[in-house]
Amino acid sequence: MLISAYIWLSVGILLLIVEIFTADFLFATMGISCLIASIPAFLGANLVVQVVVFAISATAIFATVRPFAKKLIQGKNHAKELGLNTLAGKNGVVTEEIVNEENGGYVKIDGDVWKAFSESGENIEKNAHIVVKRAESITLYVERR
Repeated sequence: MLISAYIWLSVGILLLIVEIFTADFLFATMGISCLIASIPAFLGANLVVQVVVFAISATAIFATVRPFAKKLIQGKNHAKELGLNTLAGKNGVVTEEIVNEENGGYVKIDGDVWKAFSESGENIEKNAHIVVKRAESITLYVERR
C-alpha cells in the first residue's frame, strides 16, 4: 500500500507543477486531491478508499475553491477583458490606411494593433480617428469618428 501512497504523492506534485504553466486551477484541483488521497494510502487504506477520498476531495475543491482561486489568479474582469465584443464602441487611430478592396488596414486601440475593415466600405486614411462598430474573429469593423 505504501507504493500507492508515493504514486498519489508524485502525481499530485506533478499536477501542481503543470498548474504553474496554466493558471486555470484545474490541474491544481486534481493535484491537491491526489495529495489528499495519499493520506489514507500512507495510513494503509485500500485502493477503493483512496479513490473515493480523491473523488470527494476533487469534487469539493472544484466546486468551492476553484472559482475563488481563478478570480484571485486571473482577476475579476479577466474573462470580460478577453471578450472581443468589449471592443465595440472603443475609439482608436488608423495605423495603416483601411481599404476594404485591398484586404483592409490596421488600427490601434488601447495600445494594441488590430486588423480592420471599414464598416461602410469607405476608405479611411492613416491617423484618422475611428470607433469600433463590431468584431468578428480577430478582425474589427470600424467607422470614422
